[in-house]
Amino acid sequence: MLKPVPDKNLIQIQNTDFFSHYMLQNKTGTGHLLTYNVLPGLQVFYSNFHLKEFTFNFENQGKNLIVLHCHNGSAEWLNSDSMPKSMEENGLVLLDNMPASKTFKFPVHCYHGIAVVFSMDRCQCELMNMFKAVGVDFAALIEKIQPLTLPLKLPSSEHVSHIFSELYRLPKNIRLPYFKIKVLELILFLSRLDSEAKYETAALIPSAYKGKMELLREILRENVEEHLTLEQLSKQIEMSPTQMKKYFKLAYGDSIYSYLKTYRMKKATQLLLDGKFNVAEVASRVGYTNSSKFAQAFKEYTGCSPKEYKNKT
Repeated sequence: MLKPVPDKNLIQIQNTDFFSHYMLQNKTGTGHLLTYNVLPGLQVFYSNFHLKEFTFNFENQGKNLIVLHCHNGSAEWLNSDSMPKSMEENGLVLLDNMPASKTFKFPVHCYHGIAVVFSMDRCQCELMNMFKAVGVDFAALIEKIQPLTLPLKLPSSEHVSHIFSELYRLPKNIRLPYFKIKVLELILFLSRLDSEAKYETAALIPSAYKGKMELLREILRENVEEHLTLEQLSKQIEMSPTQMKKYFKLAYGDSIYSYLKTYRMKKATQLLLDGKFNVAEVASRVGYTNSSKFAQAFKEYTGCSPKEYKNKT
């Protein structure tokens, strides 16, 4: 089981056998965490965070399989080998146990997501009894996942979106039966994983370059209004452009250009949500001097124009 430990920044405001509600607060913002005990050894967490970073403490939990889905925003953390890992909208990540203390960062100050937690020692019999009529073999799923290197980032897909999208809109009074249906869907989906396929795992990057990649990422974020060339960036981190591009993609799963474009769009959505700036000001703050080009890029990212997005929110 995965149980957050309340402290001065994580306040438990409601607690029953089935449901707990925690409020997060620190100098970077606030958030809410809802936890549901669906079955012995099976939990569903809802996260709605509007902060820059947060450190969770967890009780001794045994052996878990954790499935994270990001609905909106993004999250980052350091893996056990000190390599940065991240997840973006409609992303799916498989984790094993959380450490006793874990810090997550939220680059656009927003993260809405769901976590499904399977306690390996407790939930297997419950799941087998519940799903035996449809032939779901949870033990076989675990055998398939064990050879894979966790954390494992799965590519976004319509199937992933279908499984999780309804969970974000469920009325509270029908959540328990729906959780069971969706957990069945999730297990069936995961059981199709190919243990031989090359999924994105913790990147193998020489330790000498890990700090440089983190520095490069911070330079990109802190200078989002500017248009730095690859040569300028490589000089700042004292690394050749070729190596810089190679190891950045290994660390963050994307090219420098694509990462920066996505980050600009995420920041733009947050600025529009804040409502403090008009569309032209938002475009300028994320590095666009041409409002038409900004509107085009924004529509490609969100499916609607900046004005439509601002009006909807």
